[in-house]
Amino acid sequence: MRFNTFRFLVKEGVRSLRQNLFMSAASILVLVSCLLITGCAYLVYENVEHAFDWAYQQNVVVAYAKADVTDERATAMKTELEALDNVAQVEYISKEALLERYKDEFGELLEDLEADNPLQDAFVISFEDLGLFDKTVSSVKTVEGIDKVDYDQALSQTLVKVRRVVLTVGVWVIALLLIVSLFIIANTIKLTVYSRRREISIMRSVGATPWFVRFPFMVEGIILGSAAGVVSYGLLFGIYEVIRQNFTFSSSLELIPFVAVWWQLLLGFLVGGMITGVLGSTVSIGRYLKENTD
Repeated sequence: MRFNTFRFLVKEGVRSLRQNLFMSAASILVLVSCLLITGCAYLVYENVEHAFDWAYQQNVVVAYAKADVTDERATAMKTELEALDNVAQVEYISKEALLERYKDEFGELLEDLEADNPLQDAFVISFEDLGLFDKTVSSVKTVEGIDKVDYDQALSQTLVKVRRVVLTVGVWVIALLLIVSLFIIANTIKLTVYSRRREISIMRSVGATPWFVRFPFMVEGIILGSAAGVVSYGLLFGIYEVIRQNFTFSSSLELIPFVAVWWQLLLGFLVGGMITGVLGSTVSIGRYLKENTD
C-alpha cells in the first residue's frame, strides 16, 4: 500500500468518526462498560491473589531446636533454614524471649521458671508456595539441631485447593468477559456499518477492493478502542481508589494499591480496546460485504 493511499484511508476513518459522532459515542460507551467490568474482574483476581499470599504468610511452621543447641549454632541454623528452597522468611525466637512472651500472658504463674527455663529455641518459618509444603517441611527436619516441627498440614492443603479454585474461576470469568465485550462491540459497530451502507455501496460500485473498504473501519476501531481504553482506565482508577480508601479487611490486610497494577491495566485497556475495536470492525464489515456480494 502506497503512503498516499494509506494517508487517505486514515483520513477517511477519522472523517467517518466525525460524521457519525452519535454511533461513535455509543461504541465508546459500550466498550468502556465492557472494559470496566473486565478491569474490575482483574482487580478482584489480583486482590484474591494478594489475600492468599497474606494467608500463606500466616500459615507458618514452627521448628524447635534441641535443648543443647548453643547460641552460635542457633544463628547458623537460621541461616541454613533461610537458604532452603521455598522458604520465604525465618524468625528466630530464643527460649528466653518465648518465656517473656508467655509471662506477658500468664504473669506470675511463670516467674518460677526463669531459673530453669523448660522452653526451646524456636524458628517461625513461612513458605513461598504451600503447594510444596510437605517437601519443604521434610527439608526443615533435616537441618542439624532441629528437634521437632509443629504445623497444620490440613490448613495448608485447604488453602492450596481454595486458591486454585478461586483463581481458575477468576481467569475464566475474565476470558468470558473479553469474549462478551468482543461480541457486543462487533454488533454495535455493525449498526455503524448499516447506517453507512450507501457510502459502502458507492465505494464498491466504483471498484474499491474489500480491503480498501475495510481499512477506514479498522482505523475507526483503533481510535474508538484507544479512546475507550483511556476513559476506562481513568474511571477505574478513580472508583478503585475511593473503594480502597474506605474499605479494608483488617489493619494487616488491605486492598493492593492501584500503582501495583497500573501498567498492566493501562496496557491491557489500550491493547484490549484497540484489538476489540479492530476485530469488531473487521467482523462487521466483513459480514456486510459477504452478504452483499452473495
